[in-house]
Amino acid sequence: MNKLFKLMMGLGCLSMVACQTELPVDGIATEGDGNVKIQVTVPEAMGQTRAAADRSSAKGGLTNVDFANYDLRYQLAVYRVDGDQLVEAITPQAKIVNDYQPVTYSLRLTPGRQYKVVVWADFVAEGTTGDLHYNTADFRNITAIDPTVLNDESRDAYFITQDYTLDEPAVNLVLKRPFAKVRVVTTDWGYENLEMPDNVKVTYYGCKRFNNIDVVTGVSNSEELAADVAGNVVYTGSFNKAEKEYGQDYDATASNRTIMVDYLLTDIEEQTPIHMALETLDGANRITYHELDTDIPIQRNWLTTIIGNTLTSEAQFTVSIDENFENQWVDSETWWKASGFAPKEPAYDEATKTYHIYTKEEFMWLPDNAESVVGKTVSIENDIDMSGVNWKPIYLKNVAAEYTVLGNGHTLRNFTMDGTFGAVYEYSALGGLIHWTVNGFTGVWGTFNGVMKDLTFENITINGLADAMPTVDVDGNPISHDDEAAYFAGCIGYTGANWSTKLNIENVHAKHVHIEASKNQTHIQNVGGLVGWVGVGGGNTWFKNCSASDVDLVGSQVGGFAGQVVGSRYVGLINCSAANVLIRMTSTWGTDVSGFIGQINDAGNGSGDNYVEINKCVAPEDVVYINDKTNEIMDYTPKSKYYGNVSKNVDNLKIVE
Repeated sequence: MNKLFKLMMGLGCLSMVACQTELPVDGIATEGDGNVKIQVTVPEAMGQTRAAADRSSAKGGLTNVDFANYDLRYQLAVYRVDGDQLVEAITPQAKIVNDYQPVTYSLRLTPGRQYKVVVWADFVAEGTTGDLHYNTADFRNITAIDPTVLNDESRDAYFITQDYTLDEPAVNLVLKRPFAKVRVVTTDWGYENLEMPDNVKVTYYGCKRFNNIDVVTGVSNSEELAADVAGNVVYTGSFNKAEKEYGQDYDATASNRTIMVDYLLTDIEEQTPIHMALETLDGANRITYHELDTDIPIQRNWLTTIIGNTLTSEAQFTVSIDENFENQWVDSETWWKASGFAPKEPAYDEATKTYHIYTKEEFMWLPDNAESVVGKTVSIENDIDMSGVNWKPIYLKNVAAEYTVLGNGHTLRNFTMDGTFGAVYEYSALGGLIHWTVNGFTGVWGTFNGVMKDLTFENITINGLADAMPTVDVDGNPISHDDEAAYFAGCIGYTGANWSTKLNIENVHAKHVHIEASKNQTHIQNVGGLVGWVGVGGGNTWFKNCSASDVDLVGSQVGGFAGQVVGSRYVGLINCSAANVLIRMTSTWGTDVSGFIGQINDAGNGSGDNYVEINKCVAPEDVVYINDKTNEIMDYTPKSKYYGNVSKNVDNLKIVE
């Protein structure tokens, strides 16, 4: 939610005679004696808990600082506009509050003149009034006292500059950050009991570094950093490796942990790229070192997240920008190094017809041997990290073939799919006169039917054929990036091929999913956080106690949980949920988009088991829809919180709240 500071201004002149005979002098007045009242508040809904479980590195100082140690300082100044000059009429006036107490300024200003009202808010040490992190003696040149300190949420600050005349009866102002917040979230904390760090070093290089801000104009000045890492300033930060500082957002997952946060002054409006060298250490002993030389975009008042395996030798990073106050943007790339892992056949128990999978190499065996597991069971015996593998989706040409996957409560994490591989989708019509083939079934499982239970998928990045993905496939054939028919999802791309197919998915979850398809497609793309496309159903097709969370999707037929449910026969979603969903819509006229299910094609005729059921499911409240062409928030509301559109037999859709 927005951290809003509302500035209420009201003119208190009782009569024209009084205004003429008692012309006010610009300045601070006794409370109630001024002709302008300025009240600065924050929303009452803001929480005041500061336990690690309540902190989120996706938020800022108001959420994360401990107000037992800090106060919030407001400083208000007024500048008179004289031609093209700004003359300080009221010097910065400080007021200190704790835990969001409102403050009120009473001012005397001269009618008929133009002013700029400027407010700066930052954190100071508890019980003090002096500068802590920023030199604020000159509002035209505010600088950081020590910008090299990382992992300090009290470095957050807010400002606004607003034109004002006494002709306006009231003005509402919103303070915003002059910064971009940058955080690094590692996804391999505690991996295989390896040594973990307790501090981090960051060196920015080959990019702009902004070093001050004129809060009257909002303009920051920058310097160009040298292209080589060596010689540039090193920024340092520590953290308690025995206990998490944050418990929300990505940090809610055991293997994920925020290891770096920084507040960077930025350009007034433009998005700018940064590069960084990231070093993690345990004391003075280096754990890992990565140079991130791909452009990482930052922008004022936005959050840039770098997520990946920073603590093990092969690193995968996803860069996303998620601005939490008035807009959101997601821009993802994957950086990973293919490490030459070789598939290995897992152990097979003939008596129970079960393959037991313990390692990355054994799980890699499945895509090229999926036919071997039809009618059998695949049992996941460990948490498995797939870092360093360009994943080839598990796929059966007979998409109706069934088998069982038992997750046993384990997690499969860190999958990257960039369009080099894909499960083949073949389309034909008119007796074969029309025929085309694409790598369209994409997910950890490209296609699946049967039973899957007790399994979590975490940190899934699918880039499809978007942007600068591969230009040729593994056979050297050219890949067009202009159009892409796709069944994309964090878990299963395509399932429920026909009415006789069994599909029982229970206690299966997808977390931290980013999916991006090509930008200019003409074909429908079924994109979902957990599942892309669910077929007609047949009385035994259901999802129970499943979820998708932290989902960023791009496409035209898109849902935070499922892209499309074809329906016409029974398909059930029972106790399922989606949360924290961002969808970049590639069509401004489409309606097949929602935070839960994009489209239900046919809700059934209502007889017997011919219906679609949504039973005690939780649709996300935190959904943002972005126009993928303009990057603007769309004024879009789905027909239901559970679906974007039902094409047929909507009256037979059974929803149980």
